[in-house]
Amino acid sequence: MMKIITIAADKGGTGKTTTTLSVAGEVSLRGRRCLIVDFDPQGQCAVALGLTQESGVFNLLVNTTFDARQWIRPTGREGLDIIPGDRMTATAQIVINAENRGIDTIRKLLNPLKAEYDYIFLDTAPSVGGIQERAIFAADLVLIPSATEFMSTNGLGQTMDLLTTLQSKHNWPGKLLGILPTFFDEQTSESKTTLDELKRNFGDAVLPPIHRATILREAPAEGKIVYELDPQHRATREYYALSQHLIKYS
Repeated sequence: MMKIITIAADKGGTGKTTTTLSVAGEVSLRGRRCLIVDFDPQGQCAVALGLTQESGVFNLLVNTTFDARQWIRPTGREGLDIIPGDRMTATAQIVINAENRGIDTIRKLLNPLKAEYDYIFLDTAPSVGGIQERAIFAADLVLIPSATEFMSTNGLGQTMDLLTTLQSKHNWPGKLLGILPTFFDEQTSESKTTLDELKRNFGDAVLPPIHRATILREAPAEGKIVYELDPQHRATREYYALSQHLIKYS
């Protein structure tokens, strides 16, 4: 059965897109059919994969009478496709809010693809309501990256509150996959203190951290996923472990 995984955070700079690409890529390497849908108006998923930005997500959301499959593009990697986005995604958010689309809008749009993919990964932009809210409601599992910096916990609290609201007001049936500490630097007290705070506040929901690494900036600059640059790098191993956790959890 297809699973929809939404990667969400109410603060920028948490490594959300890198996490989306790395986990989706690692899962596809395990023989699963994966689709990335880039709901962030920056459209960085396509760029980081060495592809061209397109208004695929805009068309998916606005031209709802069309078959969603026509917006899918191959990434050049076996088992990994993408519906790319660009700045027009922000316009789509205005449209769906103006039309007061239902909270289940995105889930309904993706349902026709459930026979073709094992996992659909939704990359979202930091925002309140609109696309992010609907993308989370579409999810079977939500993964929340949180940078191990003092200011990042504010955004984390907002995202957790949104999950609670969706459960209480809309009977959201999904679950939290986990909180993913990112940019962890064991040499700094800020990182260690923030990680301890996350564990104190959220317990077992906190996943093993992703360490800060130059390769995580280099990979998207070269249009590659981190494991394509260095299969043995610590960051590659950490995202591999996360992909294994996802497969076992789902």
